[in-house]
Amino acid sequence: MKFWKDEFSGEEIELLFNKLKEMRTLSPEGKVSFTGGFGGLETWVSFLVSASKFEVRTDTLRIKIIKEVLLSPNLKANFSEADFRKIAYQLRNKFQNIEIKPYKVVFPIWNKPEFLFGQKRIGDVTVNFTPSKKSKPYKKIISERGLQKAKQGYEVLFTKSNLVDLEKCSICITHVKANSPFDANERASEAVYEILGLVNLAKDRGKYRRISFRTAGNLPVSEVLIGPHTTTHFANGALTHDGFWHENWVGGPKHKLDSRKVQAWERRYDKLSRGVARSPWRNQCKSALARYYKAFSNPNLEETFLEGWRLFENITGDRSQTIAKKLYRASNAFGNNIEPRIIGKHLAHRRNLISHGHAINANDDELLAFQMLQFIVHYMELYILNGFKFRSLKDFWEFLDLPDSKGARDAEQNALKRRLLLLDKADHFRRDEG
Repeated sequence: MKFWKDEFSGEEIELLFNKLKEMRTLSPEGKVSFTGGFGGLETWVSFLVSASKFEVRTDTLRIKIIKEVLLSPNLKANFSEADFRKIAYQLRNKFQNIEIKPYKVVFPIWNKPEFLFGQKRIGDVTVNFTPSKKSKPYKKIISERGLQKAKQGYEVLFTKSNLVDLEKCSICITHVKANSPFDANERASEAVYEILGLVNLAKDRGKYRRISFRTAGNLPVSEVLIGPHTTTHFANGALTHDGFWHENWVGGPKHKLDSRKVQAWERRYDKLSRGVARSPWRNQCKSALARYYKAFSNPNLEETFLEGWRLFENITGDRSQTIAKKLYRASNAFGNNIEPRIIGKHLAHRRNLISHGHAINANDDELLAFQMLQFIVHYMELYILNGFKFRSLKDFWEFLDLPDSKGARDAEQNALKRRLLLLDKADHFRRDEG
């Protein structure tokens, strides 16, 4: 794995280091300081974070490693790129494998279905959707969260309606060994996003449109959500710090489903879970599910549309391939691909208008969000279930690149047969010549 991204040239990396060497002073006592203050350092650290691609567990750790390299007395004044890399790798091992301790990250889950219970293991994160309410850590967690919500100064976030919604949520406790509360939160969040993305994908199939007339704000497209109060705790349940993560939140009615619908939802969830477990591109499926959750759990429906579009781009091809090719693949996931092709071109047009500051004043964010959902859900299911048992994403994408017309496919097949016949004759000819 390379340390730097390909799009950043060696000359550009050298320029960044030269700028930092001009700012950085290493005293004989080993004390590091920067001219221009800490704010100036933050700017150059952000550039290096964007340029780097070395493997690390979380973005939180990537930022910390790069900053600590520059602050390290072991990095000599006139350091080279190799010197920087060496210390970065040493710190990565230190932060990921040595300086770690157990944390609990607590999530309030809104609309949790009954079939989502017990513990699930996602990588090295254990997610418990039904923790024991009798344990001392659980009681400590609930007590500390309650005191935090009542703290003076937090009233703007914990409004009366938000507090009512939080009371209706189920508590999910994740367990993870991490370098810091922020590292713990990032890893636990990705694990919970992945699971809830799968739960919502199984439920969202069949949603086509919604027209809301709410003064309190639009509801997200998906229904199983993380409430607005995520906290990190030590192993004994005590808060790690007086802070929390606050999800963008608009509450709404909790719909009670009849048992048949819940059973159908659970069957789809189980089927998709097995698809992820068997997939040759399992990691990409897991990443796509986390992104799906983040896109369609957002009550800002313009952001939902844009995040849904980014997810579409990510799962329909690599960065070198055109949007036209990706739209063709996504529409070819449908049996009748004409209507999906129209929807895809329409979504591409609207995305381009928004990205370039020329959004149509149509007040149709909700409609666009559901059109994005309609376009992507069916493709996501094919992507995960891999019904034809392709061995790689390349094969899956090439399958979707094939012509939708039988006549065009027959013509291509005939051309390939002719080519194979010629290759067979060439083989006989060369064998005879030899």
